[in-house]
Amino acid sequence: MTGNRWMVRVEGRCAAAFRFLWLAAPVLCLLAAFAPATAWAQAQQPSAVLAADPLRLTASTEKATLAGHFARLIDRDHSLGFGDALRADAEGRFEPQTIFRGAGQTPDVHWYRFDLLRERGAPAGWILELGEAYIDRLDLYVPDPALSGDAAGYSLVRMGDFVPFSERPMKTRLHATQLTLPEGKPVSLYLRVESVSSITLRASVYAVPAYAGFQMTNLLFQGLFFGVLAILTLGYVALGLLLRDGALLAFTAYVMSVFTFYFFSTGVAAVLLPDMPGWLQNLVVGCSAFLGVAAAASMWDRILDLRVHYPRLHRIYVGIRWLALLSLPTAVSWTYSITNPLILLLATLSTLTGVVLSIRQAVRNPADTSARYYAASGLTAISGNTLTQFVVRGSLPTDLLFADPYQIAVLATMLCLGSGLALRIRTLQVERVRAQEESAFATKRAEEQRTFVAMLSHEFRTPLAAIQGAAQMIELSGDVRTPSMQSRVRRIVDTTRRMSDLVELFLSADALDQGALALKPETVPLDMLMDEALDGLTGADGESRLTVTVETPERLLRVDVPFLGVAVANLVRNALRYSHPGTAVRVAAGMDGRDLVIRVADQGRGMTPEEVERIGSIYFRASSSKGTKGSGLGLYMTQRIAAAHGGSLAVESTLGVGSVFTIRLPGVGEQETTGAGERLATPPAGRLPVQ
Repeated sequence: MTGNRWMVRVEGRCAAAFRFLWLAAPVLCLLAAFAPATAWAQAQQPSAVLAADPLRLTASTEKATLAGHFARLIDRDHSLGFGDALRADAEGRFEPQTIFRGAGQTPDVHWYRFDLLRERGAPAGWILELGEAYIDRLDLYVPDPALSGDAAGYSLVRMGDFVPFSERPMKTRLHATQLTLPEGKPVSLYLRVESVSSITLRASVYAVPAYAGFQMTNLLFQGLFFGVLAILTLGYVALGLLLRDGALLAFTAYVMSVFTFYFFSTGVAAVLLPDMPGWLQNLVVGCSAFLGVAAAASMWDRILDLRVHYPRLHRIYVGIRWLALLSLPTAVSWTYSITNPLILLLATLSTLTGVVLSIRQAVRNPADTSARYYAASGLTAISGNTLTQFVVRGSLPTDLLFADPYQIAVLATMLCLGSGLALRIRTLQVERVRAQEESAFATKRAEEQRTFVAMLSHEFRTPLAAIQGAAQMIELSGDVRTPSMQSRVRRIVDTTRRMSDLVELFLSADALDQGALALKPETVPLDMLMDEALDGLTGADGESRLTVTVETPERLLRVDVPFLGVAVANLVRNALRYSHPGTAVRVAAGMDGRDLVIRVADQGRGMTPEEVERIGSIYFRASSSKGTKGSGLGLYMTQRIAAAHGGSLAVESTLGVGSVFTIRLPGVGEQETTGAGERLATPPAGRLPVQ
C-alpha cells in the first residue's frame, strides 16, 4: 500500500511538472521570438553615450572583441547607400551598442560602425573576423586614403556566404579580412549586413601572429562535433537496417540532419565545397533544420510507442512531422521568418512531451534504464535550443560561447540518446533471442504433441472398431428388445462412428499439412461428385433444410472425389449445425469456365470480420460456435483440400445474418459434354441460386 501511495504521489508531481513545463515552454519560446523587437526598441532609445569608444589596440593585444566599441543603424526600407549611411552617422543616427545581439530572421538591413585606435608601438597589420558563417551579405567599407568620390577614402570588401569562396579576402571558415591601421589615429569601419537567415553578428580583431592559435580551440571542437555525429550516423544506420528498427533509423535521420545543418551553417561546407551558391547553402540549412524536426518527431513517436500507448499523441506527432516536411520550400523565401519560429516551437513542445512521458515511463518501470537517457537527452536538447533561440533573437549576447549553445548541447544529447538506444538494442536482442528460444521450444513441443496425438489417434482405431462391431452385433442379434436398451445400443454405434470419423479427419488433416498424403484425381461428372459429398447428409433434419442446385450436372471434373467430398460435407455439416433449426441451407455447384465453384450458404449466427480472417486456422472456432460440439478441424481440413487441388476457400459472413463459404478449384473441368457448357452465374453477396 505504501509503494502504491508513493507511486501515485510521484505521478502527481510529474503531472504537475508537465503542466508547468508545457505552459512555460511556449512562453519562453515566444519571449525569445519577440526579443528582437525589445532589443530594437532599446536600441532606438536615446543613449547617454554620444559616441562609441574606439577599441584600443596595443602591442600586447592578441585578440579583442568589438563589443562596446560599435554603433548600429537599422535600415528597414533598404534605402540607404554607403553615402547615406555616412550622412546618417554625421547626423548622430547611429546608436552606440555595448554587446552584440541577434536580430533573428529579419528582412531589415543593419549598418554597423566599428571604431578602432591603433596606439603607438602596436603593429599596423590586424585581422578582422566577422560571424556567423551563414550571414548572406557582409559589405565592409574600410578607410583607404588613395580613393576619392562621394564615399571618399573608403574601399569595399565583400564577404558573406553569397560571395564565392574563391573571391573572399581570406579563405577561412568565418568571414575575415586583413586591416592596415594608421598609428595613433582613430578610424571607423562601416559594415552593411543583409541576410534571409538570422542575423547574429559578432566581430573580433586579432593580431596576425596570434590568429591561427585562437582558431585552434574552435577547430578542435568542430572536429570533435562532426566526428561524433559521423560515427553515430554510420553505426546506427547499419544497426537500424540490420534490426529493421524504425526508432534507430529515425535517430539516424535526426543525426544526419543535425550534421548537415551545422556542416553548412558553421562554414565548414564553404571550405570543403568552394564557390557553392549562397542560395543553395540557405536552402540546405533551412531544409536540414526542418528535416531534423520531422526526424525527431518520428523518433519520439517510435521510442515511446505512441501509436499503441497514446494514439492521439501519435497523430499529433505525425502532424508535426508532415508540417515540418511541407515547410521545406519556405527555406529560401521571406516566409522562413514565419515558419522557422513556428516549427521550432512545435519541436520544443514535442520534445518536452517526450521528456515527460519518458520520466513517467522511468517512474512506472524503474528497470527501464533507457527511459532515463531519453529524458536526459530531451532536457539537454530543450535547454540548448532555448538558449540558442535567446541568442539568435537578441535576449542573450551572440558571443556568449565560442559556438551556439545548441551545438554544444547536441553532443550531450546525442550521447544520451545513443546510450538509451544502445540499451534498446540490447533489450531487442535479448527479446529476439528469447523469442527464438521460445519459438524453437514451441515448435519442438508441437511436433512432439503432433506425433503423440497422431499415434494416439491411430491406436484409437482398434478399440473403436471393436466397440462399434460389438454394438452392431448386439443390435443385430435381437437379444435387446426393450426400446430403452435399443436406444442405448444405437447411441453407442453412433458415438463410435463419430469418434472414428474424428480420428480419420485428424489423421487426414495432419497428413495434408505434412504433405504426406497425395491426392488421387479421377474423372467424374459433377452430379456424381455432389451425390458422393452429400451422401448421408440428407436424412432426418437435413432432408427438409437442404436445398441443392447443380448446374451442368454432366460436366466432367478431374478431382479427388473422396477428399473433395469430405470438404463439401464439412461445409454442409457446419451450415446445418450452426444455423438456426428450420432455416434453409443452400448448396450450389457449377462451372465458371474450367473452374469448379461450390457455394454453401446458411442463415446462421454469422461471424465478425476478425473471425472471418482466422477461418481455416487449425482448431479455431468462432464465438458463434459456443455451445455446439466441434473440433475446429473441419474448415482447416476443407481449406487444405482446396489448396491441394490448387484452389481456395473464401468466406463472406455478416454477424446475425449468415455465412457463405465458396470453394473454387481452377482448371479441374474436362471437355464439356452434350448439354453442358453453361457458366455458373455469380450471385450477389450473401445470395445463392436456388431451385
